[in-house]
Amino acid sequence: MRPLVRRVPQLQRLAIFEAVATSGGFTAAARDLEISQPAVSRHMTALSRELGVTLFKRSGRTFVLTAHGRILADALATAFSTVEQALDQLVETREPFVFAVQPAMATSWVVPLLEQLEAAAETDIRLRIFDRASELDASDWDVAIVPGRAERPNWKVTLLFPEVVRPLASPALAAELGLDSESECTDLVGARLLHIDDVERPSMTWQQWFSEAGADIALPVPRVFYPTYPTVVQEALAGNGIVLGWQYLLSDLVDRGLLVPVGPSVERTDSGHHLCWTETRGDDRHRAILSLLQSEIAATNTLLS
Repeated sequence: MRPLVRRVPQLQRLAIFEAVATSGGFTAAARDLEISQPAVSRHMTALSRELGVTLFKRSGRTFVLTAHGRILADALATAFSTVEQALDQLVETREPFVFAVQPAMATSWVVPLLEQLEAAAETDIRLRIFDRASELDASDWDVAIVPGRAERPNWKVTLLFPEVVRPLASPALAAELGLDSESECTDLVGARLLHIDDVERPSMTWQQWFSEAGADIALPVPRVFYPTYPTVVQEALAGNGIVLGWQYLLSDLVDRGLLVPVGPSVERTDSGHHLCWTETRGDDRHRAILSLLQSEIAATNTLLS
């Protein structure tokens, strides 16, 4: 323990004394500190007793600093200024921790976990939404959830979960089409399939899903491509078509009965969603976020697989 703490157990008395010395009196200091004048007087009496010196002397109806008081006031002014400058530097140099994530992953998974992620990493997190892979190259970020194979030089890459995809539809549309979780992939041929623009998107397309589900068919060129995955999901919820649902992205909608499986699931063991960061930027915050996400994945009860 520092000698200062032994001599002045209540360090706020030094701040009160500095306020008295700066403002020129007990009443003015009380007003600045928003405490009562008798409280200021009691603290100053106690401080003089703890230090064993007289800090103020009466001059008419006011109090002025003694020689000992001036020495302490000068020292505190220097010390407090140094501490305030250090605090300013902390605020100025603190950089936000940027978490890059795609829109659907953000709304369905990361945003609901944001407070837990911030607590685990002990930092404020700023989400940066990206839609295409090239956007990661054009922006600054600390950690990202990247779909596909996430093969980049100088990246630390950890697979969160493999790519498990299953067609989903609203209950009303599924009933109308006579589809359910036991339907074959060929039962979906001719149904309205919701397609997302696949430029710079490594995730599975409908053509790939049919092929990997065992149906050797060539789909006609879609007439409509939607620009984002959340838009496709909203169309599916409205009963306007069938969406390819990714594990952990749409599991909550399935659990709540808003979407139902209408065909088999397809898993790609060599592809999925990865937590990535550049090797030069990794620290305890990155590892804490990875640990929390892995715990959430282990606890998730998904109906897609």
